[in-house]
Amino acid sequence: MITMVNEFRAAMADLFRTRRDLSIVAGLVLFGALVSAAELLSAQLFSNIIIPDAGITRTMSDTIGLAVVFLLVFGGLRVINYAQSLYRINVFEKAFHGNSASRAGESWRWAMAMELTSILTMSARIVVIASALFFLSPLFAVANVVIAGLVLQVFGVSLRRQLVTQKRFRAQQQAKAPASSADKVRARIKAGELASLIASVGVMVLMASLIALTVIGDIAAGAALVSFLAIRMIGQMYSGIASGLMRFARARVNSD
Repeated sequence: MITMVNEFRAAMADLFRTRRDLSIVAGLVLFGALVSAAELLSAQLFSNIIIPDAGITRTMSDTIGLAVVFLLVFGGLRVINYAQSLYRINVFEKAFHGNSASRAGESWRWAMAMELTSILTMSARIVVIASALFFLSPLFAVANVVIAGLVLQVFGVSLRRQLVTQKRFRAQQQAKAPASSADKVRARIKAGELASLIASVGVMVLMASLIALTVIGDIAAGAALVSFLAIRMIGQMYSGIASGLMRFARARVNSD
């Protein structure tokens, strides 16, 4: 995990050299985290629609109204994600304007910036979701934090090894004896998929814990549904981070 923190800090300092650019990027990451909070709220709304609270009588018109609100929120979040992605490109364009790097170096810097901000955004979203789980089931939330810590350790080791691999590939390239494209792609995909697979094991453990806590009555049905959707979201982001770290390592090494 220390490897990830050090590499991310160095990359941020290299890519975004003004306080303004750093602030904007940090704002984009935090905004992405808020989007995840809104997604959880929409999941809670969906849960209330299909599993009404006990003792509450809801008319058909009320149900339709809640469904319309849910669809508007869900669609709005997709539009927000789209706008954020486009704005991020504008931020990078301004931050890299006037850079003296070669065309190839500039391409690698763009790739590194895209991967770095994506990883940071997914990480921030995981933090928000993990925090929200404490309101649904503190015991389950603690289990999620433990699993997240183990997954981060795995990701840190994977990133450190991939940096070594990518440096070897670059040295071979400079020595006019480059590795084959298949070897380069295989090394990156294999490392990313292995890290993702290990993270998936952790997600499976969490799902088993969720089932057990629901059966013994520690988590209500509605909260269990929202927790399941939250863990699914975390699992998908673990997979995205795992593959993104490998692409980040490649861009990081080649952008120097």
